[in-house]
Amino acid sequence: MSIKQVTVFGGSGFVGRAIVRALAQEGLQVRVACRRIELAERIKTAGDVGQITVMRTNLRNAKSVAAAVAGSQAVVNAAGIPFQRGRQSYQTVHVAGARTIAEAAKAAGAERLVHLSGIGADQRNSTNKYVRSKVDAEDAIVAGFESATILRPSVVFGPEDVMFNRMARIAAAAPFLPVVGSGLARVQPVFVGDVGSAVAAVLARPETAKTVFELGGPRVYTYREIAALVLREIDRRKPVIGVPAGLMKIAGWFAEFLPVPPLTHDQVDLLTTDNVARPGAPGLADLGIRPTAAEAILPTYLDRYRIGGRYNQHAPA
Repeated sequence: MSIKQVTVFGGSGFVGRAIVRALAQEGLQVRVACRRIELAERIKTAGDVGQITVMRTNLRNAKSVAAAVAGSQAVVNAAGIPFQRGRQSYQTVHVAGARTIAEAAKAAGAERLVHLSGIGADQRNSTNKYVRSKVDAEDAIVAGFESATILRPSVVFGPEDVMFNRMARIAAAAPFLPVVGSGLARVQPVFVGDVGSAVAAVLARPETAKTVFELGGPRVYTYREIAALVLREIDRRKPVIGVPAGLMKIAGWFAEFLPVPPLTHDQVDLLTTDNVARPGAPGLADLGIRPTAAEAILPTYLDRYRIGGRYNQHAPA
């Protein structure tokens, strides 16, 4: 591999940390570029002493982005936000940030650029602001770095995920577990470790340039099936009840006024549409990765939501 050093934007986040770990395991030097370096300090332990360095970078500052990519043969963009707040908008982070990274990578002579997007980023007619920003971000990446590789994961799961942990918290505290609408929208959860491995595999294979990969796990579920799976893992017997999407959108709109909204209007939309890899689209198998089943990983972190906590060794039925 001619690539010796990789700059990872968003390397302090849930997915970003998995990417950094996977690259470090391949023996690469990794530079983690992020706005809040204090959140990235712990990722240094994923490699040898000095193998992983952290650099303060602001996507709104082109000079800091250029400094972050200097000397790296590959760049990974895993920067993203789940909701907008002040200057941290979808347009600023997802779209303008992607454009700045692509232009900086090209100017620095980087060999490869990998962009983390999401399933659904091909929906050009979407009125969802979050989805639309993902579409525009992909366009910005390709416009600035023509040979970029794009990875579109479905909902990502792992110890610090949003979906499974949120469902488990609600199920542990509430008399029922709500799903949006009918709960029949489909999702294909992909393990965060597999996403990290996918980035490392892409960088090791020059032929993956100019390719879009859709990353999904080994099984497709409805959100009702996801809810049932969570209840089984935490050994709780509660009804799963559908809540009209209209009511959830209103709740999401009000929640957006909170410092950290538990749910947004845009997220409700995502929970009513399928999030599944397209049939025939290149995916994990094409990268030599066998997708990890949610059932194999969930017991390692959802056990803390059982009655009695994670030290309750009673196995779910």
